Amino acid sequence: ASMVMLRSLSLDEKGGPNLVEETGCTDEQEQSSASQRDSKPQLQLPVDVEVAESAEESSGQYLPDQCVKLVQTLLITGEPAGVALLNLLSMASVCRQWRSLASEVAPGTALAFDCFDNVFPSQPSVKKFRRLTVAQKEGVLGGAARLLHGYDEVTLAGEGVSDRTLQEMASRNGAALRKCKVQGSSSVTDAGLSPLASQARNLHMLHLEDLAKPNTGRFLALLFEQCEKLTTLCLASMPTLSWGPCKIAAASWADKPNLVKLTVRNVNLDTDFGVILSHLPNLRDLEIDGPARNIKAAALACPTLSRMSYTVNSRSYLDEALAAMMTLKELRQLELVVKNFTLCPDQLRVIGMLPLVELSLDSFIYKQQPTLSRSSYSHVDNEGVKALVDSICNRWCAMAGEMQPLKLSLCGASALTHDAVSALLRLPILTELNIGGCARIIAMDKMRLVAKVRAGRELLDSGRRPATRTSRFPGLLL
Repeated sequence: ASMVMLRSLSLDEKGGPNLVEETGCTDEQEQSSASQRDSKPQLQLPVDVEVAESAEESSGQYLPDQCVKLVQTLLITGEPAGVALLNLLSMASVCRQWRSLASEVAPGTALAFDCFDNVFPSQPSVKKFRRLTVAQKEGVLGGAARLLHGYDEVTLAGEGVSDRTLQEMASRNGAALRKCKVQGSSSVTDAGLSPLASQARNLHMLHLEDLAKPNTGRFLALLFEQCEKLTTLCLASMPTLSWGPCKIAAASWADKPNLVKLTVRNVNLDTDFGVILSHLPNLRDLEIDGPARNIKAAALACPTLSRMSYTVNSRSYLDEALAAMMTLKELRQLELVVKNFTLCPDQLRVIGMLPLVELSLDSFIYKQQPTLSRSSYSHVDNEGVKALVDSICNRWCAMAGEMQPLKLSLCGASALTHDAVSALLRLPILTELNIGGCARIIAMDKMRLVAKVRAGRELLDSGRRPATRTSRFPGLLL
């Protein structure tokens, strides 16, 4: 049996402050507890699992296992996943029996190896944990990964997460993992991700974000080859990620990956990413940035794509991407995050021709900081909205029998005024509208848009089918 030192789990005087909140006591209580400390392992002292035993263990007096498991349930039920982890570590430091039972986590439990870098919880144990150094946090999380098993959903976040943490977790609990998220660490590399991809073969979802350290990308080939149940993969803010090993391995893949949703943003994509997309025929949801050539590859290789999100920073890229999107017969949801240019009316006319039920045309700047108003920049203007509405109405007039409700978002379009509102009111069935950051739309026009959305929802709830009165007035419905 392996030896688990509570120095890394309970944060003793060498590893940091005690996780258990200290309480005041009288002299008599201190004297009576002194003898107990001689025979019982304390949370702040390192204890060898093989040697140290409490007085209850040596005398044969135990709490029933059911009672200890009930304590475990009470410690983690209703608690945030990160707090639940610290509670389990405190429980594991009581004695060998409690440590053994605390290490067995029920399936369906979500844990978080969280360093609490950007949150300020009120629990005393979390406050003490946040005061530790990065090295001390790494020791605690590594010990927790080595101890706990049985959980199927985990989040690892913060600078205390390292390759060692991932290696320990993969070795101890990799087979049980179904969902895994790793984010916000500058220490995670391929050395930690490769064991995870090799041993967590039952993964359904993997989310990697904000991992700044250079990565060779070898784990990607292992992920696609060995995690046959993987359906959702998110890779974001990994600017030095290399796709070379994965592209080379793709040529020898015997079976196509079962990936359904893929997110790749700010991960060093080049024009040859289509080599990988060509092996993902089951893909239905794609979030991507970079060259438009990859959109063309997705349109050719993934005929079942129904949702696409594209962060575009070039008008020429958008023209090329829209031409490819026109070939996607199943596309129903489209999000364009526009960066550093204004959509022209011709582009919006093409967008209006797509058979969409959800359309999001949001500004990249608004996505980054929604609370800041930038009236000097707008990615959509009044003429663009008119062109979009005209195109949508003409398409619906041509296919009135298959008319679908529309959800629309124009966040960050600060140039829109009354003229754009008048155009939006001509949309046949509008059931949702988001105009965050559209600062020039006056209150009266906002009330008109609210009434328009409410009418669309009431029409949808009533079950009545709208009918076009005449093609001379696009958008005019009975």
